[in-house]
Amino acid sequence: MTLPKSRTSRKFSRNVNLDALRAIAVFMVLARHAGQTVALMGTPAPYTRYFMRVGWAGVDVFFVLSGFLVSGLLFAAYQQRGRIDVSRFYIRRGLKIWPALYTLIAVGLLVELPGLHVPLRRLLVELFFMQSYFRSIWGITWSLAVEEHFYLILPILLLVMLRFNRVRPFAAVPYVFAGVALFSLTCRFAAGWRDESQNVWHYLFPTHLRIDGLMFGVLLSYYYRYRPDVFKRFASWGGGWFVMGAAIGALSIFPVENRNMHTWGLTLIYLGAGCLVAKAVAFEGPGWVRLVGGWLAAVGVYSYSIYLWQIFFLWRVLPHFHIKSLVLLYWSFFIGAILFGIAAAKVIEIPMLRLRDRVFPSDPAGPTASGADSIAEASGTLPGAAAD
Repeated sequence: MTLPKSRTSRKFSRNVNLDALRAIAVFMVLARHAGQTVALMGTPAPYTRYFMRVGWAGVDVFFVLSGFLVSGLLFAAYQQRGRIDVSRFYIRRGLKIWPALYTLIAVGLLVELPGLHVPLRRLLVELFFMQSYFRSIWGITWSLAVEEHFYLILPILLLVMLRFNRVRPFAAVPYVFAGVALFSLTCRFAAGWRDESQNVWHYLFPTHLRIDGLMFGVLLSYYYRYRPDVFKRFASWGGGWFVMGAAIGALSIFPVENRNMHTWGLTLIYLGAGCLVAKAVAFEGPGWVRLVGGWLAAVGVYSYSIYLWQIFFLWRVLPHFHIKSLVLLYWSFFIGAILFGIAAAKVIEIPMLRLRDRVFPSDPAGPTASGADSIAEASGTLPGAAAD
């Protein structure tokens, strides 16, 4: 296993395994929502019921991946330039997230115009990324709010660490993660131990209850960048398979509404996702894994748009086909949402990323980022200057 040295090159390294994990994560979410759609019309098949139970954990895989990759951008920037450009980071993150989201909101409002009844409060919640605390229009955008809050906090947190210790930059990351993990877990017990209602809003979505998964990704990224020996031991640790197995077991036993799942279960899931991410970064796997990973990676590149537009496809596109068969409905949503999301990415997300890279390149002192870098932005690149 080859890990980066303390000073990385300016060239980023594409990791197909992380692209593949993005695809798997979005497939899990789609499988859950497809199953919920089928359940409204009839009795789902056994495999449908299983993925309805476990599919929501795909969001936790996204959280760990985002924490790993986005913090890696900041770590790499400091390693290469000796500073963190917070304003440029915010601008580039905003131009990654906002265009596709605000297009979704605008298109949704236009579709509703004949009998417009979208509450103003829900619109404001969507516009200002408060979906993790208040009811929104699309529902699934709660996870975008969690990540947006994380993006706002992380660079400031890293700057504070640098202010106190430039000799060992970011050495406080493990302690900060431990504090955040303990805080979030305590809050989850306080919010949800006595509540097993079907309404999971107040104990599953709030940012302060879910940000520990993102911080675990930051911890992994810190070790990858600054303590490669520790990262290597963690990625090679055989117990990681046990943790992943325990996470899958918990998902299979406890529904999301169960107090065990939305308290300590969430901790187990992000730990399992972190073990998976570390192994994906460190090991290519045998030939068949690389082959399948390449196929999945071709979809994972577009995972953000697929995730974002899936409910619009379900509510505003799929009903026009008047599908009666439950099996056909399930797969029509699953496959159709993927194709619709890829199309949306090609029309909105990727062109905006290319424009962003021309106007606000990741390295203002370096050459303008290429179109390939824009596509890499949406995928699982190893943290590097060209990948943000």
